[in-house]
Amino acid sequence: MMPRKPTKRAWDEGDEEPTKPTTRLYGRKRAKAEPNLPKEEKRKRRFRPNPPQSFHEIYNRAMTQRFYVISRHRDDSVPQERVELAGSTGNVYTITISHCPSCNCPHALKGNQCKHILYVMSRVLHAKFEHVYQLALLTDELHEIFRQAPIPAKDASSPEKNVDKRRKPVEGDCPICFTELDAKSSESVVWCRAACGQNMHKSCFKMWARVKKQAVTCPFCRSPWQEDEETAKTILKEGKVTAEGYVNVADQLGISTVQVADTSTYSRWWSGHYGRRGYW
Repeated sequence: MMPRKPTKRAWDEGDEEPTKPTTRLYGRKRAKAEPNLPKEEKRKRRFRPNPPQSFHEIYNRAMTQRFYVISRHRDDSVPQERVELAGSTGNVYTITISHCPSCNCPHALKGNQCKHILYVMSRVLHAKFEHVYQLALLTDELHEIFRQAPIPAKDASSPEKNVDKRRKPVEGDCPICFTELDAKSSESVVWCRAACGQNMHKSCFKMWARVKKQAVTCPFCRSPWQEDEETAKTILKEGKVTAEGYVNVADQLGISTVQVADTSTYSRWWSGHYGRRGYW
């Protein structure tokens, strides 16, 4: 006879009944609640760890030529600053420093980083060099640039009151061309006698007043300018409007008009190859 299989013994009282194996339910895992972390801002153009070789020629032109700031308007909520600038050909261009700095000059409209943008970034806003050669800026970088930049002049509708009318020392930058004032230089310097006492190059002030095409005020504090009557009449001459639609003040600045386009100041190699090399 075959041996009998052992039967399950009866559980004695007090013994723990073994738990029945449970079948695991493989359902959808419950998603973990993640904190609402702010998304990292993405730069709108590729980050440049170093300036490209082609950058230096344009930067050199921006640093060696004189430009004239006609107006500055900053909006910290965006953030951005719009600058009207008289270029080396006498045309007045509009430069906007924002997430993607731009200019309406012919060279920039072709997709290039122009000297006007570099001039505003470096001379006017005193931006760090590593920010100057970028094609796009982050919001934190813009706030940093504007926080450290010279404050734009007062709005024309609200001139300063109760300011010290004494002349300030001839030092620092001219508030129009943003190049250094030099008391020992032969270049004439005028100052605001009506209110703030700010100094500026005489040639810069005359150009600025002509382009404004309205009552002559101090470029810095916007108070009515105190000057002899003959000079005041002279500086109210208007600039000409070119066929391209730019206001041109070349006559007032003594700039030669042989150059018919702003891109003519770039070398033949530059104008023909800059865009092809991908440094837009």
